[in-house]
Amino acid sequence: MPETEKPEQERPASPWAFQVAVVAGIPVRLHITFLLFLVWIGWTGQSQSGWQWPIYVLAVFFCVVLHEFGHALTAKKYGIKTTNITLYPIGGVAMLESRPTAKQELWVTIMGPAVNVVIAGLLYLYMWISPQQFQLTSDIRVGGILPALFFTNISLALFNLIPAFPMDGGRILRAALSLRLGELRATRIAAGVGQVVAIGLGVAGIITSQVILMLIAFFVFLVAGQELTSTVTRSLLAGRKVRDAMMRNFATLPHGTTLQEASELLIAGSQTDFPVTSGSDVLGILERSELSIGLTEDGPHAYVAGRMNRNANRCRPDDDLEWAAEQFAAAGRRPVLVMEGDDLVGMLTQENLSEFIMLQDAASRRKKPG
Repeated sequence: MPETEKPEQERPASPWAFQVAVVAGIPVRLHITFLLFLVWIGWTGQSQSGWQWPIYVLAVFFCVVLHEFGHALTAKKYGIKTTNITLYPIGGVAMLESRPTAKQELWVTIMGPAVNVVIAGLLYLYMWISPQQFQLTSDIRVGGILPALFFTNISLALFNLIPAFPMDGGRILRAALSLRLGELRATRIAAGVGQVVAIGLGVAGIITSQVILMLIAFFVFLVAGQELTSTVTRSLLAGRKVRDAMMRNFATLPHGTTLQEASELLIAGSQTDFPVTSGSDVLGILERSELSIGLTEDGPHAYVAGRMNRNANRCRPDDDLEWAAEQFAAAGRRPVLVMEGDDLVGMLTQENLSEFIMLQDAASRRKKPG
């Protein structure tokens, strides 16, 4: 399944995933939870013996990797780089460097399951023309590796086509709807369908006592919600500038202000972070957390200059709000100073950015008259 990230802000490698290979310049990583998938396969095939079973497991692993390269190589045709491929219990994720258009996403996503269909077709063709007689069954003990692998690839294709994020079917549904309804409305519909499917999978897992199925249902439900939130936020911020969301009315602290005086200002109003100045120069910002630590460690008569963050993030009022929000999130949601030249004209904080998104979302949901 494909997923996107911003090229300006490369996502750090997950500590739960480790690199196992580099193919066509693309790192292939194995998430530790993918071992659950292998354990499940091992459990269902615990009665197998001899050399067939480990070869079958390795072949399934290889087919999942090929599935992801179906996404990655199709994205490459559109000039979209894949930064890595990570394998999870319900499949893999090809991390794309930039967002494809709806039409591009449709083709990029389809090519994953298409690879499994092609593999299944080649296996069937070989078994049909081979002088050796194959019994077409998914039971490896009866038919051997190739028939079992044929059915596994068919299952992988069908499973991934379930219309639920983050699986390919959910992305195909979203991409197809986006061609007519736009990305935001399409994502709302596709995410809703995905969560309904996830609830169904969860109920089926409870009824059949399948722990793996319940875990998949939980993962699908969670990611569908995250995808919706991410897309809604991105849509609401698109085309907006920092000046549209920044805090304009705020107090500043001279660098000689004491922590006691700063704490009184904190209590007196709703502002939680304070730019620290020396005349017209902005030296840094005093955050609420540092004010609290400073009162404990340095005492109320210490100066705010000793506790301010001198390396506060800065941006300009005409910067794209979507970009600024991504930088804001990458910095741990610490307040950002909005500078116009050397002048401090605003602040971007978690509170006012969240309020801006909330108000924009409410306005987007309001029905147009007539």
